[in-house]
Amino acid sequence: MLIVESQSLDVYRNLAIEEYLMEQVVDQEPVLFLWRSDCAVVMGKNQNPWRECRLDLMCDEGVPLARRISGGGTVYHDTGNLNYCVIVDRAKYREDQAYGMVLHALETFGICAEKSGKSNLGVNGRKFSGNAFCFRKGRALHHGTLLLNTDLERLDRYLGSMFGGIETRAIASIPSEVVNLGLDVEELSSALGESFRLLYGDGGLSGRSEADLDEAVLQSLLERQVSSDWKYGTTPGFLLERNGVRLEVAKGRVVRAEGEGTDDFAGVPFAEVAFSLLRQID
Repeated sequence: MLIVESQSLDVYRNLAIEEYLMEQVVDQEPVLFLWRSDCAVVMGKNQNPWRECRLDLMCDEGVPLARRISGGGTVYHDTGNLNYCVIVDRAKYREDQAYGMVLHALETFGICAEKSGKSNLGVNGRKFSGNAFCFRKGRALHHGTLLLNTDLERLDRYLGSMFGGIETRAIASIPSEVVNLGLDVEELSSALGESFRLLYGDGGLSGRSEADLDEAVLQSLLERQVSSDWKYGTTPGFLLERNGVRLEVAKGRVVRAEGEGTDDFAGVPFAEVAFSLLRQID
């Protein structure tokens, strides 16, 4: 088994490390990866960013957008949020075991939490953890957020819709009332490590830092993470209709445009026209 704790606060690098551990580290599983990031918004693989977050505010305030390899909804990250990731052989994956690792760790702080909804963890009816999953090449990745001392005002500001009138089959986030647990990051990280050893332990444990990773392979994953093609170009197709403007978007590009002032939109990445369109139709 392997435990990796990232020292980076770069959301893109940490998401790349998750994918690296899933694809490249097959001889030391199960794997636990713990990380945090500076302020960022992270959406699920099959989501529409213009429906899930207020990109105009994020752009004005320098908040990056990222897309992860798992499904699920859009979440807000900052240094008050601890992210955990468990990677195992798919045949050995047990959803309840991964949740149990977190719940057991929280019990050591006197917190009695429980699973709520499809993939959340909560306490007293309020959510502190959203979870998502990725299954690839015989491996399973289960990861989630843990709100400890997150800026909830900024969370509310950035999560929402930049545009109304979007028609799409993209996965929609389900809003929930959230709460911070108020725990220390280092103390909870230690407790998660102990819980991981207890529930997944096989007698051997290895530690690995970012310096041990193949930087060339990691760099390739990182380049995709920061690319517009990944963040915007993989958005499921959608229609936007508002105030006489109608656009059809596929693979992140406008493929059909109708309405005043849209003559030059066809063939252009929607990310490049979204802000001018927002001013035009509001």
